[in-house]
Amino acid sequence: MLIKLSEHRFGLSLMTKFEQDWVQSRVSLGAAAGWNTEEMRVIADLGYKLAQQGRNDEAITIFEGLAALAPATAYFQTALGALHLRNGELQQALQYLSAALESDPADIAALTNRGETYMRLGERHAAIRDLQMVVELSSRQVFDPLSLHQVRARALLTQLL
Repeated sequence: MLIKLSEHRFGLSLMTKFEQDWVQSRVSLGAAAGWNTEEMRVIADLGYKLAQQGRNDEAITIFEGLAALAPATAYFQTALGALHLRNGELQQALQYLSAALESDPADIAALTNRGETYMRLGERHAAIRDLQMVVELSSRQVFDPLSLHQVRARALLTQLL
């Protein structure tokens, strides 16, 4: 179905309803492009595997694309923050990790990585706040109270305190 736009804000007189919904931020780019959750998961798995191999720049490219397709998915922001942290790009890491935590304030991976980012930036109090939150949140989890993130957070706190 084509819809005629009353305003020509984008230089296009005809758009599909889905395209119009995307332009007006009612659906994500991924949905407008027809990507489903499974397709994005497969691509995210590829990005994760590249990151495991130390191919951070390639993984960043993948996660940037996924973040553009589904900006509300905090996992993509967390992955980008962790990858930029690995690359020593601390301001970018902080930006992505903070965005992830706006969506999900209890994201233990984002908190751990942001705590380390703050530590490396010399922002001791902010680092301690995030890392203590990781320890607290991890201790409440029934499935794995000594998660990798909790162990890492405790090790980083030891350096700060």
